[in-house]
Order: sequence, then structure tokens, then C-alpha cells
Amino acid sequence: MKRSLLTLVGLSAALLTACNGQGPSNLKVHEVALYGGTQQRVVWVYGSLGSSGSSSVKLGGAAVELRPQVPDALALPGTLSVGGQATYRVPTPAAPQKLSVTRGTDGLFNVTPLNGASLAAVYYTDGASWTRLGASSGALSGAVGGSASSGLRGAGQLTDAEADALSRVLAAQGPLTVAVLNDPVPGLSAEPTPSESLRTSLYVLPGRVEAATTATVTTTPASTPTSPQGGQMTGQAVNFTEVASGNNAAATAPKVQLATTPEQARALYALAYGRQSSVPAAPTLEAGRSLVGVFLGQRSTGGYGVRVTGTELSGSTLTVRVTVSSPRPGMLTTQALTSPWTIVNVAGRPSQLVVVDDSGQLTFP
Repeated sequence: MKRSLLTLVGLSAALLTACNGQGPSNLKVHEVALYGGTQQRVVWVYGSLGSSGSSSVKLGGAAVELRPQVPDALALPGTLSVGGQATYRVPTPAAPQKLSVTRGTDGLFNVTPLNGASLAAVYYTDGASWTRLGASSGALSGAVGGSASSGLRGAGQLTDAEADALSRVLAAQGPLTVAVLNDPVPGLSAEPTPSESLRTSLYVLPGRVEAATTATVTTTPASTPTSPQGGQMTGQAVNFTEVASGNNAAATAPKVQLATTPEQARALYALAYGRQSSVPAAPTLEAGRSLVGVFLGQRSTGGYGVRVTGTELSGSTLTVRVTVSSPRPGMLTTQALTSPWTIVNVAGRPSQLVVVDDSGQLTFP
């Protein structure tokens, strides 16, 4: 009788433990480890909750609650929310720079693996479209070409849906390079054991490597902005061309800088590319044209940017209208200091500059 009672107690305890530790059915864990400009591990949890509407698992030893998915840029069909968020995120450790990418006048990309990195693939986005880099031989070092890519599709073990979502989130931060690493990355432990575990390791290198744009944009303001002192701007709209932009200038504070001579143009480019290993040659200024650099100053993360949307000349004063972008709440951003900037080539040789945003408010001294 005593033995039967102990057996019953043991069986009841085992059943209770099994119920408390039971995760969702068909549990799958897909993770991407991001290094460099973005230092986060993003984990998608797939599964079915059943009638209970909630469940729990352990990821990396931490117990987390699973519930129906919530609206988010990284929420995917079949995934569950983790602790109230669309994905489970933990920081990844700092890693040495894995590659450098520049672009020559021949249009080819120059890829250099660094610190012993083994690259499986390299992708580049200018913030709008994606390019997959590589030679026809499959080489990912030296001068290589590029072909149009559907974002990060084909990167590591990412599913197409995961690649599409991650591509949209990263491209929203502006120009950057993403390298798929062959380096082995230990995955997070998961309890109960998933039926499928997929892992991908990416290195994010912020910054533009595209050649300078050549299209000239003639602007006509949609509305007449007010000057910082009030009243209407009565200057004449002049054409401008964006010649370069990026997010890693040496400027630590907001700044606007004019260049009307070769020496000033070189100084402007030195400020824009001051944190890079090499500074490209500044373009030759044609008669009656100038370069204007707009610098946002240091920002704590990625996701910030500045773009010139209009230029207007009144006497010797050039008014530059800009649009300043910032990361949305909850946006996956590069976790590194950035300093966004843009340089435009404008008609005229002004002696004074005024920078306003779309609302007509003065944004730079």
C-alpha cells in the first residue's frame, strides 16, 4: 500500500512538471545574431498555443511568456510574441570590424575581409534598393561587381519572410553593408527542445559606398516657408545635385559648411569622411557653383538622416531646405554612434547660408 502511494505521488509530480514546462506545439526557434553597427540577437519563435492562449519557454536560460503575435515590423506569420514583443532580443558582444567596402570610379566594389573574417555573402543597400556583391567566380575579396537582390534573401538560414522583414528594417536606417559570416555562432539554448533551430550571423557596416549621384534636381518649393525672423522668403529656387552622403562624419555638433574654392572643398570632404580610412577626392567646382555640406552632428544610434529638398538664392544668401529623419519607436537601429551628413552641389556663389526644415524653422546656426 505504501509503495503504491509513493508511486502515485511520483507519477503526479512528473505529470505536474510536464504540464508546467510544456511549450507550444510545433516549437521552432530561428535566430539572427547581428554584430558591428547593430549588436543584437533577434529570435523568432514559431508555434501554436492551442486553446490556452499562452505558454512559456526558456531561451538562454530565461523564462519567457509566449502569446499571440503583436503588430511590429518584425512580426511574421506563424510567430508568437515573446514577453510582449514580436521577437526576443538580447545584446550580442562587441566584435572587431569584419570587412571594409569602398567603390572605385569603375563602378566595382572593393571588398576587404578584416580580422580573419570568413564571408559567405555580402549585401549592400543605399536605403532603397539592395545589391548582392561578388565576382562571377564567387570571390568576395578585392574588386567585385554587384547584382540586384531581393533584400537579404538567401542570407544564411533566414527564411524569405525573415529576410524581407530584416531588409526593410535595416534599409530604413540608410546606406549600409551586411556581411553573412561563416563564423560559428552558438545558438541560444531553448527548453523544451525545438523541432527546428536555425541560426544566421550577420555583420552590419553602416555607411554609403555608392558612387556619387549625377542627376540634377530643379526645385520649386511646394509652399513658401517663413524665414527664421518671420516674413516670406522671396529668393529664386536654384538647382542642386546631391554628390555624397553618409552617417559617419567627424562632426560632433550640427553644422553647415560652404565650399567655393578647391581648398574649401577638400576641407568639406575631410570633415565628411574624417572617420574613414581614406577620403575620396572632392569634385572639381565648375564656374558659378558651390558645395554645401549639412551635418547633423553626433547621434547615439543609427536611424537618423538628413536630405536636402530645396535650395533658394536671395542676393548673397542661400537658403537650404532639409528633411531630417529619426528612428521610429521600437525600430531596430544600429547601436553605434553616428554622424549623418549630406553634401550638395548648388548653383551660385553665396556668402551666407540659412538652413531650415520643412516647417520653416531654423535648424542650424
